[in-house]
Amino acid sequence: MSDVKNSAFFSRFMLWVHERFPLANLPLFVVIYFLSMCVASLENKSMSLMSIIVGSVLSISFFLLLRVLDEHKDYKDDCIHHPGRVLQRGVIRLAHLKIIGVICVILQLAGMYWLSPELKPLLISWGLLLFWTGLMTKEFFAPEWLKQRFFLYAFSHTLIMPFIIWWLATLTYPHVTLTLPLVLLMFLSFISGLSFEITRKCKGPDEDRPEVTTYSQLYGRPLSVFFIILLLCAMALMQYLLILNGKGAVPGWFYSISGVLTLFTIGQLVRFLIASNKVNRKRNELMVGLAMMAGYLLCIVALYD
Repeated sequence: MSDVKNSAFFSRFMLWVHERFPLANLPLFVVIYFLSMCVASLENKSMSLMSIIVGSVLSISFFLLLRVLDEHKDYKDDCIHHPGRVLQRGVIRLAHLKIIGVICVILQLAGMYWLSPELKPLLISWGLLLFWTGLMTKEFFAPEWLKQRFFLYAFSHTLIMPFIIWWLATLTYPHVTLTLPLVLLMFLSFISGLSFEITRKCKGPDEDRPEVTTYSQLYGRPLSVFFIILLLCAMALMQYLLILNGKGAVPGWFYSISGVLTLFTIGQLVRFLIASNKVNRKRNELMVGLAMMAGYLLCIVALYD
């Protein structure tokens, strides 16, 4: 332990990244930005490579900022329920994460200025995003009341996704309007985020603990899995409507790929019901995450086809 604590900061920070902000998630954050850019620029698909790179970095930086704020918000609870985590063991401290958070904010401001000298629309969308982020961090000033309403807690926190989409869209075109395709993308991002949130907190008896609330405890595994399946179907529907309203027609290959992905994911969820254990719970997360990522990519390809 002492050797780890005395190692270089970058090494210790990467231990935290590996545990709480896996690099495997970065492509998803880039894809979310790219799809927001596609929808915001349906009439004009020309964007410089450098602008796309900067927008992608800003997207990643905001999700990193969210994780940093979550670490501060949940620190006391995590010390009790997850004492073995890197932060809780003192390998990295909250003060270090505050610096990372400040760097993220500075990076976002600099990136917005680089993307558009006309900062006002970007600052408005970013300000609304930070406002909702602040409410989430303070748990809407009713932490105990909200924690007793587990689904409402997840619902209110996942509502950050439409704000993220709006901000990412303004990075592409500062004066973007709230078109139907953009609204559908907001719904898609919200439904996708909620499905993954419920999936990762639907566990088997080998993982459920009385002191840590999960959907499987509150509603039972069959009902929780049924709700995830409903959300998966809603994801596919939103993808279809987004392509239809953005492109005017839905290519035939979309139905095949989307259908197969949805059925395979549902199959894994059913398998989890038959054998409810940690291995299958992790597979659930993998399959729902892949369905979410693939759905975004299908939309990008269809809109650019």
